[in-house]
Amino acid sequence: RPVPEFLARAIERAGPLLRFFRHGDGGLALFNGAGAGDVGLIDLVLARADAPGRAPPSAPDAGYERLQAGGTVVLVDCGMQPLPGFDRDAHAGTLALEMSHGRERIVVNCGAYQGLGTEWRLAMRATAAHSTVIVADTNSAELRKAGGLGKGPHSVTRERAEKDGDVWISATHDGYREAYGLSHARQIFLAANGDDLRGEDALTGPAGRGFAVRFHLHPDVEAALQPEGNAVRLTLPSGGAWRLRAEGAVLSLGESVYHGDGAPRKTQQVLLDGHVGTQGATVRWAIRREVD
Repeated sequence: RPVPEFLARAIERAGPLLRFFRHGDGGLALFNGAGAGDVGLIDLVLARADAPGRAPPSAPDAGYERLQAGGTVVLVDCGMQPLPGFDRDAHAGTLALEMSHGRERIVVNCGAYQGLGTEWRLAMRATAAHSTVIVADTNSAELRKAGGLGKGPHSVTRERAEKDGDVWISATHDGYREAYGLSHARQIFLAANGDDLRGEDALTGPAGRGFAVRFHLHPDVEAALQPEGNAVRLTLPSGGAWRLRAEGAVLSLGESVYHGDGAPRKTQQVLLDGHVGTQGATVRWAIRREVD
């Protein structure tokens, strides 16, 4: 039977978007209930959808941005909350990012819990389970136990610029404005060679609240604090290494969990802890590849 025209158009739009969410290992990014998935099945779907070529740089209707250069992929959630009824598995992870290089994931989100435990499911949907900023150990959007989201960001903005292969993203959200009067702004820069990822997280508003910038690491990444105190060396299974440096917050390593493959796996996270001052708070960080 001939494929209806409306279905053919939908497949034409869905194919590139599926490619958009893939990391270098072929699996999917861990946003809003997604798992890494079956790479062979994803390949088959893309082949059937006849969606060749590179992933698009932006998914404006979904609210995501993709930075890709020199084998490095960075995906950022800059979207508004989904409409009620479409938010059952939505997470409170506004402005969260993931990063991979080649076929190796480096910075991840914790992923979605696939079991029946309500508390575990809520924990994996929480802001703390994402590589973003959390204020006063409070979610940036209200999580309902039965599924879905309550109060959350009223405004999420984003800008994108590219020049000579360099990519820059600037995004904001106001999910903490109602509770604490604070707004979060995140800027991310990826150099054209893919070896230099830089970021800045800023909170503006009343002083006094504690916050943390979290970078959850893939379980295959070995993390070690460096003697200088403001850096962590990240060693990948291939032997390659990256160094995460930060200023404007206290850097430490903590425990984390990864659900990207279904079963939970222990892993680590890099924590940047600080307090909002009278001039707000600004944390600058960089993840750079070490070249022998």
